[in-house]
Amino acid sequence: MKRTIHHPPESKQGRTYWRSLGEYARTADFEEWLHREFPAGAAEWENDPLSRRNFIRLMGASLALAGLSLSGCRRPEAHLVPFTQSPEWVIPGKKLSFATAQPRRRGAIPLLATTFDGRPIKLEGNPLHPMSQGATDNHAQASILDLYDPARRQHLTRSGKKVQPAEWDAEISRIRDEAKSSAGASLAILADEQLSPTRERLRTDLQRQFPQLTWATYEPLSPGRDLEASSLVFGENTEFRPNLSAASTILAIDCDFLGSDEGDINDTRGFASGRRTRKPGDSTNRLYVVEPRFTLTGTMADHRLRLRSSAAGPFLLELARQIRAAKPSADLNSLLSQSPDLSLPEGVDPAWIRECAADLVAHGNRSLILIGRRLPVPLQALGLALNAALGSVGSTLLVQPRRTSPSSTLAQLAGKIRSGSIQTLVILGGDPVYNAPADLNWTAIQSAVPNTIHLSPISNATSKASTWSVPGTHFLESWGDALAQDGSYLSIQPMIQPLWAGESQLELLCRLLGQPKPIGPALIRETFASRTSQSGEKLDQGWNDFVREGFLFSPSPTANQKTVNLNAVAGLLSRVENSPTEDPASLEAIFSQSGAVDDGRYANNGWMQEWPDPMTKLTWDNAILLSQETAQSLGLKNDIIKGILVADVVQATLQGRSIEAPALIVPGHANFTATLPLGYGQEDLGPVAKGAGFDAYRLRTTTADYQTTGLQLKRTGRTRELAVTQEHQVMEGRDLVREATVGEFQKNPAWVKTVGMDSHMPPNQTFYPSPKLDGMHQWAMVVDLSTCTGCNACVTACTAENNIPVVGKDQVMKGREMHWIRVDRYFTGEPDSPESVSQPIACMQCENAPCETVCPVNATVHNEEGLNVMAYNRCIGTRYCANNCPYKVRRFNFFDYNQRALDKLYWGPLAPKGTEETIKLQKNPNVTVRMRGVMEKCTFCVQRIEDAKITARVRARDSADLKIPTGTLKTACQQACPAEAIVFGDLLDESAEVTKLRALPQNYSLLEYLNVRPRLTYLGRIRNPNPAMPGARTSYIPSHGHGENHSQGHGEAHPASGHENSGEHK
Repeated sequence: MKRTIHHPPESKQGRTYWRSLGEYARTADFEEWLHREFPAGAAEWENDPLSRRNFIRLMGASLALAGLSLSGCRRPEAHLVPFTQSPEWVIPGKKLSFATAQPRRRGAIPLLATTFDGRPIKLEGNPLHPMSQGATDNHAQASILDLYDPARRQHLTRSGKKVQPAEWDAEISRIRDEAKSSAGASLAILADEQLSPTRERLRTDLQRQFPQLTWATYEPLSPGRDLEASSLVFGENTEFRPNLSAASTILAIDCDFLGSDEGDINDTRGFASGRRTRKPGDSTNRLYVVEPRFTLTGTMADHRLRLRSSAAGPFLLELARQIRAAKPSADLNSLLSQSPDLSLPEGVDPAWIRECAADLVAHGNRSLILIGRRLPVPLQALGLALNAALGSVGSTLLVQPRRTSPSSTLAQLAGKIRSGSIQTLVILGGDPVYNAPADLNWTAIQSAVPNTIHLSPISNATSKASTWSVPGTHFLESWGDALAQDGSYLSIQPMIQPLWAGESQLELLCRLLGQPKPIGPALIRETFASRTSQSGEKLDQGWNDFVREGFLFSPSPTANQKTVNLNAVAGLLSRVENSPTEDPASLEAIFSQSGAVDDGRYANNGWMQEWPDPMTKLTWDNAILLSQETAQSLGLKNDIIKGILVADVVQATLQGRSIEAPALIVPGHANFTATLPLGYGQEDLGPVAKGAGFDAYRLRTTTADYQTTGLQLKRTGRTRELAVTQEHQVMEGRDLVREATVGEFQKNPAWVKTVGMDSHMPPNQTFYPSPKLDGMHQWAMVVDLSTCTGCNACVTACTAENNIPVVGKDQVMKGREMHWIRVDRYFTGEPDSPESVSQPIACMQCENAPCETVCPVNATVHNEEGLNVMAYNRCIGTRYCANNCPYKVRRFNFFDYNQRALDKLYWGPLAPKGTEETIKLQKNPNVTVRMRGVMEKCTFCVQRIEDAKITARVRARDSADLKIPTGTLKTACQQACPAEAIVFGDLLDESAEVTKLRALPQNYSLLEYLNVRPRLTYLGRIRNPNPAMPGARTSYIPSHGHGENHSQGHGEAHPASGHENSGEHK
């Protein structure tokens, strides 16, 4: 008989946490979903033609008709093919790592590529580079899958028909002759932004050879307003970046600097360094956030104000006045004397701005104001002026030479095309047919050019509209270079030969210059020699170091106070507009970047499509985001039906253009504002992207590329099912998230032991003997909730490392996503303006593991080093272990996801078996690819542990010291985490960071009263609210229900109960 553990009831006092609006409202559908033991596994779905019973009947008949026996379930055969000629330095089964970088529009990411037998399978951050230090983000991790995408271009085509290379050579010659006759006036190049010095050098050579050549740059999410503001305030050819590690008070205005659009890895690490509170007295930074929608930055805020984007101008002007009042300044007086007198939007408390300004002034040059890069130039410039007034320039705001050269805009290029002067248009990367502003009508403009050439690794809308479609290379297939965010020079070296005879941008530009195809890194070496002014042996040594280490340091930005041109700022303030009146019939629209698919470039990446959005937990779709009040005013709703979120579909109309999209109601969103995530709705990109979401670019115009008013939403009467994981694996009614203020932490560092049952647990007892833990190492992990931003980089890193399959939207809606680690998103407070906290959850590696006691075949057992390990070939798929896991971290392969097409999963053995050969190349050979009917879960990257043991044995030789050195072993999630919130190591090593963190008083275990003794523990989150702020919360420790907070002496206060404080469990 199953033993049911009754968890303690939720506290009726203090703070409560909820994960969705359904949970907050305690709807009947949510309660039904919550109490299902297997929500989508064993359930009989009403009116479902593929219910469990019908499915078994169908499969039985199919097998009988097909004459198949049980041999259809045998394990797949694998054939090994040896090297005909082994590459140099390659040892079969041993990995090699090489430094490289991923080009980005805001600056390249330094990387370390791991290869097995000549094929790259994993990307990590370059540990030598000061900005990376080994960390990455979601898009860097997922880019390895793009390399092996079967939808990549494989042939050179002209007008859709395959052509031979000789025809392409002849076309290049014709283009050069045509350009020579017009001094280049007939030739235009439209490029994406890559910050490549070598590409910039070739561009200069082209413009020297063809003086009237048009070179335009277009990035849909990089309008360059911050660069324009920097030129006005600090001088020409300058740009700025934050130094968050030096900031103690930060104000972010519509700037998600912890997200993948506004910030980078270094920003996250710098901010997290100010949140790493270990003992009372440690300094903790403070974050104020003003934003229209909940972002990752908003979740880390100590004070968050939801505000429409159009109201940022009046807010910033009032902030400037309050800073002037707290710190009188003649410059600010002169500046504000020319500013318009705008009123604050309704509902904004002036005291909020006053206290925020006072805090910024009090911290002087350790303060920082960040303005969203896509906000208007006047607001950008005013923000820079306020930073200068605070003394932040050179301290928390660094000014450095601009890394990009000016070029024509997309609109300017469109004007030249309309004039008829452009005869050949070369498009390097990007997809302007899909993402160009709707008012440009780029499809018609491009079709007006007699000859168009598109170079891109994957076929998209632009390539289908081009005359020539040229396969491009992935950055892991060709030599290149780039500049990082800090201006350092990075090398991009290939890890593998081009899979489909692709051509890089540098090679195509060499063709246009009439130069021969570059051999190896010749072009990059020339650029390196030019930048370093080296020659001879010194050049050889410098080049080898550059390629090996992956980067070349650049001069640090000046730390001096830059002269600020306040006259230029004053001239812009008249353009600051007042916020329009809130009107449900005319909403404010915000076009936001997608954390999953970025601007759309990752839309055919299965990992990113199935990656839960950090805030909405939406997968395989985008949706128009609305607040609860806005949705109610429009008559819109979201329902949970059998665990699936069903959203109303609306018709969105803006400036005469219309689209249809589902409306998703989310907490913390500004009223009468709608957020439209970009990057989805691409029907021409590939099979993964097809049918995923709606295309918001169709409403976006040149003058309204980020924010505009006049959006109308009309209910269509239809609904759409959305694959939202927010209500999956809900551990309802349990004390999981633990928070305290800095003051509470200083008063009682062990406050986490005063929450829930931890402070009045009876002595733990067990009927089962504990496993023998006598191994040389005892592995454990600690997650710091104060620094975890919930970015989900760990989720993607784990997917790449452990061969976790993509299951598709239909399976996700049934709760069958396979991620080994999930990041639970909790809210607390009222839905209109809540606070939020994230908590990564993986297998706890319990010492008294409840999964092990119920497995009838010993498929899950404990080893001597404290790991709960899986023997996949024993597992028979009873799922008893998943039923008995209190943390809901086990995943079951309901289908053969690695061998069957996602749209044919229910066909079983009748479906074509196998997957694309290129997809197989990405798999990690050190991790078993699981089959149908097998349970799986986090292993603490046991393959990395075993590899480290082998390395230690090799290093030890005849010595008996086989211990793995401290700090040499990291799990995939730990290595990827940009906030360094995850720490893994050996508990027997007293110098290990994990041992020190486990000994801290704020360390706690989830559901400690169950006595499962997890090896994964948490450091409670510590917030730093400003007590002077209106409505500031001064206590985050919930009451246990007795009307008062627990204390360490709680056991003495209730002698009759027999309860006592059990303290920390190690």
